[in-house]
Amino acid sequence: MARYSDLNLDFIPHPITGDISTLTDMEALKRSVRNLVLTGPNDRRFRPELEAGVHRYLFEPMTSITAVKIKNAIEHIIKQFEPRVELIDVIVVSNEVKNSFDVTVVFRPKNTQEQGQLTITLERVR
Repeated sequence: MARYSDLNLDFIPHPITGDISTLTDMEALKRSVRNLVLTGPNDRRFRPELEAGVHRYLFEPMTSITAVKIKNAIEHIIKQFEPRVELIDVIVVSNEVKNSFDVTVVFRPKNTQEQGQLTITLERVR
């Protein structure tokens, strides 16, 4: 039986039942962490405090200070709004060729020894 489950926000119907499919356990947690990291200002209308704020750093110079700011913002949002995971590490690497940041979030679901890893590329969008 699945410990954690969330709706699949891609709204892909289940092949047999036709209902919206669900994500379970590690996949549900990865999607939740990804959604938190990518949440921008005013994305959640009735929860304005729920935003990672990483978008504001994408137009700053690509320095190690900017990478640390992004890391701190991601750590803060996950620790505050995703109680189902224990954050292990956030690794932010600048990719100057693509003008983006590669972010790897390493976490562990609460009450398990299984470790999950999620990699996201943060790019400027004009």
